[in-house]
Amino acid sequence: MARFAAVLFDLDGTLVDPGEGIAHTIQFVLDSLAFPYRFDGSVPWYVGPPLSEIFSTVLPPDSRNDELIEHAVSLYIERFATHGALESIVYPGISEIVATLSISTRLFLVTSKNTAVAEQMLNAHLLREHFEGVVGTERDSRFTNKADAVRFILTQANLNPETTAIVGDRLHDIIAGKDNQIFTVGVTYGYGTKRELTNAGADQTCDTPHELLGLLRKSGRPSLERSVRRLECHFKSRDAQIRLCAHNIMPLRQKSQMSITGSPP
Repeated sequence: MARFAAVLFDLDGTLVDPGEGIAHTIQFVLDSLAFPYRFDGSVPWYVGPPLSEIFSTVLPPDSRNDELIEHAVSLYIERFATHGALESIVYPGISEIVATLSISTRLFLVTSKNTAVAEQMLNAHLLREHFEGVVGTERDSRFTNKADAVRFILTQANLNPETTAIVGDRLHDIIAGKDNQIFTVGVTYGYGTKRELTNAGADQTCDTPHELLGLLRKSGRPSLERSVRRLECHFKSRDAQIRLCAHNIMPLRQKSQMSITGSPP
């Protein structure tokens, strides 16, 4: 039996490594807007956050405004769909993991990427067939907050939060899960650090895709496992008490039998 009835996966840094494609696309946007400087992609902070947040940081402060940010996001989405998406790489072992999990677990994708682009990436890497649904950021800014996207999936797919988990590599994923009272798993093979994930409150962290599969396939949720262990301890204690009582009763029973048969005490 699978540990969870449903699992929500983040895309960037969890299923695929999109770093090169994202950096190249950000540079394309800067060039298109005639900002003459090179984007520094050496520190991959830009993998995971919403596009509006990225361009609020990247664009020059003296030129930055809501209209320009929206235009930059639009340029990015168009370019990434035709070029950047094809530069992403599936992490080793992920294809096998989602194929295995999808046999007994409902899988969903929840991402800060535009939904159409996310669909394209899943199709390009032959992963789409394993996912029941895909929810990303829409052009009208719906689901910019990932917690709203998670809530939408839980409601639309009629998922029980008690048997649902979210897997991601950044604090946004963990916070979105916590806001919806579902189990949160942080992966450190992506772009987030273990400190970032644990500080955000991740229920569990995994360092490799193989470790992730082991966690998700393990039977029983942690709360259930703790309850089972408590029951086992309870019954072990009861057994011990019964054995102790039996040990104390036997001499009394023997004495009683000896008295009834007239044997000397």
